[in-house]
Amino acid sequence: MKLFICLVTPDEKLRAYFGKGKSAIIPPEALDRGPWAHHGVTTTIVTWSPENRSVSAAAFDRFLLSKARDHDACLLFVDTVWAAYVANVRNSAFVAPFDGAAITGALQNVFFGLSARALRSFGQILAKFANGETAQLLALPLRNFRAQDLAEIARLCRENPLSGTLSTDVDQCLSRLRLRVRPRKKSSYRTRYAVDDGQRFFKYGNERHARFATGKPHRPSCEVAGLFRFGSRLDELRHYNVSETEGDETTVSGEFVDCHDHVHDVPEQTHLNMFANDYF
Repeated sequence: MKLFICLVTPDEKLRAYFGKGKSAIIPPEALDRGPWAHHGVTTTIVTWSPENRSVSAAAFDRFLLSKARDHDACLLFVDTVWAAYVANVRNSAFVAPFDGAAITGALQNVFFGLSARALRSFGQILAKFANGETAQLLALPLRNFRAQDLAEIARLCRENPLSGTLSTDVDQCLSRLRLRVRPRKKSSYRTRYAVDDGQRFFKYGNERHARFATGKPHRPSCEVAGLFRFGSRLDELRHYNVSETEGDETTVSGEFVDCHDHVHDVPEQTHLNMFANDYF
């Protein structure tokens, strides 16, 4: 497993220390136990700072895309004063926040404590993605699959990533999400779908015949969202088949939100191909 780790902070002293690498910031054997064990983890450790304070979050999105795209997992340590820079990728990366201004004492102790908590929580989330059926629920398009439990998982990973109850809280939401998985009524097929509040049916397809688009009008964060969810790498070549109606004759139409928040009025068709980042 290739793990990408990035520090985002204005503190030059913290950036310089972080640059010493794995042995300075991660406790010995932290990646050899728990959910990380037996994965042969290798790390890429970098720091980021904008060239000037007027740079937008899109600058960080471009940086993250260029550095993390060939990795299996993505972990960001983000100083709360620079949280705005990672706003576009909070559902894509696993973000561990810290208050740089409050740091005192030996930096090794500070980073060992922070990384130990982050790796424990992040490892538990990654372990859930190892289960194929669970991964398909966790990767559902966040803009278009309308369900409070999916939205709550995203909120928990954004707002409480270092909570000792994160894994349990996510599992409770997943239990309720699993209740949404069922076949269509009045259908001769037993294919199972995740069904959202709008009675739209989402089926993770086996097809690998399409890719989500990149380049304008898409943004770097669109591509990052197609590659990672809560820090776990996604299969960028697979998508969900989205449809409506019970029975064997399916249609779908109406408003859908794309990967950069543009709303589209989709005319009636049999189904949509939709990627985890909401591109369709």
